[in-house]
Amino acid sequence: MKLPGSLYDLNRRSFIGSALALGACQPAAQSQTSPISLPPLRSIAPFPVGTAVQAMHLTDPALARLIATQASQLTPEWEMKMEYIVLDDGSFRFEAPDAIAAFARAHGMGLFGHTLVWYAQTSPAFERLDEGRVSFGAAYRNYIHAVVGRYRGQAVGWDVVNEAVAEDGEGWRDSLWSQRLGAFEHMVLAFQHAREADPNARLFLNDYNLEWIPKKRATFLRLVERLLAAGAPLDGVGTQTHVAADQPPGEIARTIRELGQFGLAVHVSEFDVSISRAQGLMPNRLELERQQAALYGEAAEAFMALPPRQRFAFSFWGLRDKDSWLKREDAGDTPLPFDDQGRPKAAAAAWAAQVG
Repeated sequence: MKLPGSLYDLNRRSFIGSALALGACQPAAQSQTSPISLPPLRSIAPFPVGTAVQAMHLTDPALARLIATQASQLTPEWEMKMEYIVLDDGSFRFEAPDAIAAFARAHGMGLFGHTLVWYAQTSPAFERLDEGRVSFGAAYRNYIHAVVGRYRGQAVGWDVVNEAVAEDGEGWRDSLWSQRLGAFEHMVLAFQHAREADPNARLFLNDYNLEWIPKKRATFLRLVERLLAAGAPLDGVGTQTHVAADQPPGEIARTIRELGQFGLAVHVSEFDVSISRAQGLMPNRLELERQQAALYGEAAEAFMALPPRQRFAFSFWGLRDKDSWLKREDAGDTPLPFDDQGRPKAAAAAWAAQVG
């Protein structure tokens, strides 16, 4: 996906090296605005580069242009989740995910479905289901078939089960789905129904804090083993990789390496590195930004170390800082590869240095 004949292709590494050096020597107040020259990320990565989007993002011309230029795959940030699709009366709406799917088609991009089954979301329609009219299991299957089937042939994959492991690593989360269909059984059913609805989409188990909590990672790996042993059509594993700038070095790489042991596709599915969530052990913001860039580089290097067939995609949870979900916690956070104006940061340069 390189841009033939571009100036960047002639001296890519010198650009990246200059960008990293520039980002490292600037004062903290200037480090986010220093000019860095990089080619589109999608043009240098030998795998799909993803980003999360909301339908409203696509109405912002500058952001839509940045997305189309930098990314080759889209993940709806929340508008393919049950909270959006299922209305209180049990009917479905698809306007927002349809708009995202249409943008992806128009720009030759992949579409990644997120997410079918999540412990944190149910719908009043499921909670008050009249078993005399339709069984819970039938409604569960119908929902998955309706959503996956709508994007059959376009969606390259799905987060079928999201965040199934308890935060402390002690087993799996309790949910309406586990209560009604079985703690393990509801997961197997979800994968089976998704495969029925689209035999060609790749199906993922996705979770977070796998880098930060080793016990949770171990439980996640055991769940993968059990799903495979049960014959669930599991094609890949996703690690969200929402981390803070004080994330211990090496844990992202270790997580990606351990996820790769099954030979399944690996998706770095929601990557960002928060400055504000760091625990204050680093002396100043400049040091936090340097560590942020180092973590971007570590993640990219570890992903590149996977066999090419296992590199499903590397997805950022947004491109511009101003659009990040972390802004709701702290307006000063800058977790993404591009600044508020859509200019590449040192973090983007560190990432690009490892994949190009």
